[in-house]
Amino acid sequence: MKKLIIASFAAAASAVLSAAVPEISDVTMSQSAMRLVTITYNLADAPAVITLDVQTNVTGDVWASIGGEALWNATGDVWKRVETGSHTITWRPHLSWPDHKIAAGGARAVVTAWALDNTPDYMVVDISAAAQPNTQTYYPGADFVPGGVTNSLYKTTTLLMRKIMAKGVTWTMGSTALETARNETREATHLVTLANNYYIGVYEVTQSQWSQVVPSSTIAAYFTGDRFMRPMENMTFNDIRSASDASYDWPSDPHPSSFIGQLRSKTGIDFEIPSEAQWEFAARAGNGTGYWNDGSAILNTSVDANLNNLGRYMKNPSTNTKANPSKSIDPSVGGTAIVGSYAPNDWGIYDMLGNVWEWCLDWYDEDISTFGGALNIDPSAPANTLSGAVTSERVFRGGGWYFGAEYARPAFRGDAGVTYNYNFIGVRVVCTAGLE
Repeated sequence: MKKLIIASFAAAASAVLSAAVPEISDVTMSQSAMRLVTITYNLADAPAVITLDVQTNVTGDVWASIGGEALWNATGDVWKRVETGSHTITWRPHLSWPDHKIAAGGARAVVTAWALDNTPDYMVVDISAAAQPNTQTYYPGADFVPGGVTNSLYKTTTLLMRKIMAKGVTWTMGSTALETARNETREATHLVTLANNYYIGVYEVTQSQWSQVVPSSTIAAYFTGDRFMRPMENMTFNDIRSASDASYDWPSDPHPSSFIGQLRSKTGIDFEIPSEAQWEFAARAGNGTGYWNDGSAILNTSVDANLNNLGRYMKNPSTNTKANPSKSIDPSVGGTAIVGSYAPNDWGIYDMLGNVWEWCLDWYDEDISTFGGALNIDPSAPANTLSGAVTSERVFRGGGWYFGAEYARPAFRGDAGVTYNYNFIGVRVVCTAGLE
């Protein structure tokens, strides 16, 4: 490999103008006779999350990234929060970039400082038995995620989270007459503006991930096997958050013994169940009413060829996702799929439509036609004063393996009591992790 002779930097500005903006300077890059590449830099003004790219000179002043998949073994002060001062990154390109070629102009390291309120697009959180709080790592794109986003690691012992830029975006929640199976009052359209950006799980919480967080759990999923990479189901809303104690309802912190409570303790991150608005915004992935979340049309039938690509529902069983043969269930219907078995939505999130329904934070109300923009503002109240309806049930979203395509529409709202458990309802987690 030719000696690396050029170095540069880039910095991401903070979204808060009054906050100190982290600055990178004095970037150097060199390679030893043993092929080890050493990159040094200085971080000033504020702590930041640091990411790395390496670019080669294509021609003249044109530079091109070698690709994030070539940088998975970069270690040191990178992919994580770093305090101000001088720092070092090491990289062994021969282990991850075996067929590399560097043009005559050389290569350069691009060290990026991300302000702590504007961290990178992907976050990986260790939840294994050896996990320590506040050790999450960050990556600027899907190709930088170690092993790729479909790696089984992110379905078993870690959580892979995707950043959703939602703050200040006004969008239409609910459905219109384009969706013939809609309920006009239960899915009434209304404008919503979310107050914060957030991270959401790329996958539904799996059985393995549940057991990592709550190793003493006595809850048994109905569909097992496949190295526990199927979604966790059969747990109640109370199991996930409040442990049957209403004093822990949102906005109070979750019960310490609940799944969310133990996940927070294990990671040091403000994990939560998504609100309906957070869920639907991420599920739609920028696609409006009348469309699935990859931009294809909703066909308004129980069998939908477009949904077949995106999720597990009643009418598309397949051999690799068949039900556990020890369970008494119609094999033509099937069961849950290993998470990530189908195509992601346009924002790279899997199984938001189909597989299992997903609990949301909000209390349920049958008629939201008079809510205007108030729905999802305060999901803690079991009675909404705008409609006068009283409910003791929580919302779940997204359709499931035992239901037709019409139930997987992003606007469809299901409901169940907080003590009910079903083999077709699971959960996906969100967090702000400091995002504003």
